[in-house]
Amino acid sequence: MSGHPTGADKIFVIGFYKTGTTTLYEALKLLGLRAINGDKPGSYPGADDGETLLRQIEAGDYRLPTFDLFDAFTDNPYFHLWREMHRQFPDAKYILSVRDEQPWIESCARFYRNRRVRPMRVWMFGAHANPGLDEASRQAWLDAYRAHNAAVREFFASRPQQFMEFDPTRMREWGPLCDFLGRPVPSVPWPHANVTKADKPWR
Repeated sequence: MSGHPTGADKIFVIGFYKTGTTTLYEALKLLGLRAINGDKPGSYPGADDGETLLRQIEAGDYRLPTFDLFDAFTDNPYFHLWREMHRQFPDAKYILSVRDEQPWIESCARFYRNRRVRPMRVWMFGAHANPGLDEASRQAWLDAYRAHNAAVREFFASRPQQFMEFDPTRMREWGPLCDFLGRPVPSVPWPHANVTKADKPWR
């Protein structure tokens, strides 16, 4: 924890891909927080598609440079490192974003089927990094999703004050998030609330 506070001012979204993480990222920005969504080039100085972060993580150093640059974190590598982050930031807020698993896996398979396999997904899934490739890859994602959500829920069962579960198919208003974070409801609409294209409100 050297060099880092206990994280009372940090917010980590620790749900899988395609569970509303982009919606939460946009909501957190609208609340005035410095937020980062994943590991895309250009998202912070030195960002290189996660390759540098992965080298640091694989060396066992979880004091990521983004922790000093941002208040709120969504997508990879953050949701996969939630235990390591909690050791560094035991007083932070943690949000588990979820969807019903069948619509979730269908969305993942459809979205990633023809996309480039990026380093973070290889890190997580190896040969099964593309959930649309075959049935084994689809099952690997489902197994990981179930195990991840179960572990997070068990861990935070005794820490309800710092934990919130978010389902973008059911929650499309500011109230619950603002109550959890202790922030006033903004005057702008909830992000994506009126978008009807399949999956887009729940990216």
